[in-house]
Amino acid sequence: MCYRAVFVVMVMGFWLYFRKGAGVFNISLQMTAMYVVIGILTIVFNATGYLMSCTYLSVPQALILHYTYPLVTMAGSVFITKEKPSFIQVISGFLVILGLYVGFSYGSGGGKAVSATGLIWGVISVIGFSSQTLLSRRMLRSGESDPLVQLFFIHLFGGAVLIAGKSFISGWSDLSLMTPALFMIIQYPAVAAGLLGFGFLFSALKYIPASQVSLVCTLEIVFALLLTPFLLHQTPNVYELTGCAIILTAVACSLLAVKKDS
Repeated sequence: MCYRAVFVVMVMGFWLYFRKGAGVFNISLQMTAMYVVIGILTIVFNATGYLMSCTYLSVPQALILHYTYPLVTMAGSVFITKEKPSFIQVISGFLVILGLYVGFSYGSGGGKAVSATGLIWGVISVIGFSSQTLLSRRMLRSGESDPLVQLFFIHLFGGAVLIAGKSFISGWSDLSLMTPALFMIIQYPAVAAGLLGFGFLFSALKYIPASQVSLVCTLEIVFALLLTPFLLHQTPNVYELTGCAIILTAVACSLLAVKKDS
């Protein structure tokens, strides 16, 4: 996560400088405070919290807990963005949880006990995702922030907090475990999740309510499962395919409902 933050800051910093000039980095104290808050929610709470939960929880436990964020986002949208989710969106949120249970827990033959530490990290991740999505929606919809400028600053401030925290808490002795192969592997989350993932997420929040964006983001688990035969040489079982079908149905229903309302 520390490397990911540095990578995004370097890439976006160069891009913004050559496309928009040095003036893009001059922001007000109010915007600085907002970017610091969203940076902590995004980098420290959401992303790092999820990875830490995966350390202590089983895959089904971590997934089912993490993907409660659409429902949490819907609840928060009523108060923060004043955008009330539709009945279909709420039902879709519960269907996502059902799909995850069917796909990754029902047919797994049981699992290990729930770790309290993993549960705490998972809850922190959910709070981080929902909060950063809602705050970003409120800022981007009103035109207070630019998606790509926000992408740069949240990684700058959130990454700085994460690097400082790691330096103080655990240090950097784990760098001795880094190998060229491992370094190449971590380029994927840096580019796909950090740069492209959050870049498209913030861009979407400029036009689409946070509740709908959070539902669409649950499709990542579907695409991840579809890629497992190619990347991990593992064939999804019938429970996983059924769960993904439920998630796809949930997202499709929410999108159709939005189209009908518009």
